[in-house]
Amino acid sequence: MNRRALVIAALLAGCSPAKRPAVEDLRGREELSAMQLGSIRGTRDGDRLAMEATFTSSATPLTIQMTFAVGSPTTLRAGAWQWKDSKGTVAARSLTFLGGQDGPPSIGGTFDLLGPDGAPWYRVRIPVSVLKTRLP
Repeated sequence: MNRRALVIAALLAGCSPAKRPAVEDLRGREELSAMQLGSIRGTRDGDRLAMEATFTSSATPLTIQMTFAVGSPTTLRAGAWQWKDSKGTVAARSLTFLGGQDGPPSIGGTFDLLGPDGAPWYRVRIPVSVLKTRLP
């Protein structure tokens, strides 16, 4: 009986999806698997949520600033990113927003960072995170 349970557990472990990196280079130019979410902060003001996320692993952090329209559903209103000598806009692929009526809001999702040419250069994954630190 124990052997059967071990075989089933091994099969289930092998079927789990591979963990995706926090930052991915969609153009295949850089290996970015070491980049991690360094900080996330934001402020909700009625039907508007402003947030900033920073990803780190190198001397220059990747900074993303986004503004969301809180509603049903919550949508990305505007976004900008900057890293090294590059910058561009942000497009939401998926988005999760959790309240914040009685406490700090939580937000996360998958976002494409668009280059000046409008093409997706990077993909970032932000786990649903409580925005404990407010923006100035």
